[in-house]
Amino acid sequence: MLRAILFDMGGTLDGDGLHWLDRFVALYQSFGVKLPREMIRAAFDEAERQSAVDESIMSSNLEQMIELHVKWQTKHLGLKDPELEQHLVGGFIEPVREAASENARLLATLVERGFELGVVSNGCGNVEKLCADLGYAPYLSVLVDSRRVGISKPDPAIFHYAAEKLGGHPAAMMMVGDSFERDVAPAKKAGMKTAWLEGVVARQCPDPSLVDLRLRRLADLPAALSAASLALA
Repeated sequence: MLRAILFDMGGTLDGDGLHWLDRFVALYQSFGVKLPREMIRAAFDEAERQSAVDESIMSSNLEQMIELHVKWQTKHLGLKDPELEQHLVGGFIEPVREAASENARLLATLVERGFELGVVSNGCGNVEKLCADLGYAPYLSVLVDSRRVGISKPDPAIFHYAAEKLGGHPAAMMMVGDSFERDVAPAKKAGMKTAWLEGVVARQCPDPSLVDLRLRRLADLPAALSAASLALA
């Protein structure tokens, strides 16, 4: 019987299957910055690299984290424009806050239905801070931040770690995430059920046999669980 549901953070609980890079590309374009996607990707990757080693980000809330990320991006691109940075930070945070309000209600609904909930994230050490900031913390029984525990997705060991923290068998748990490679495939290898948040635009599934539920929106999860109750028993 399914008793616990684990969620990815970036691209999942902070949105609806939309990758951070895609959000930033759209924000640069909306400000009138005409750069090839490859250049923005390189700046994004540099910001991700610094996020993995920077100490201050480990205690940052959402706004502080995105301010740092944007600062590293624009420095890499050689773009010193306070208005651009404000546009990127504000434009990124606003939809995250909107999604968080809806997703907190989703988590509350799942807890009311008797599920234990958790987060498994390739984080910067501040996932606990983010979950408190976004209103998720009251509904979570376990929180696994890769930087804090020293295990990262797609290593199935991080899912075994979460299962041990919950005190249950992986077969009684489901992982929900937007990345097939980092969330779905390794969670299934660890013995969990899986829900793939593919987003509003349909994506080709690399291996449908590894996916128990396919979601376009995170809000569809309760109904999908009910519809698949026999398969998940």
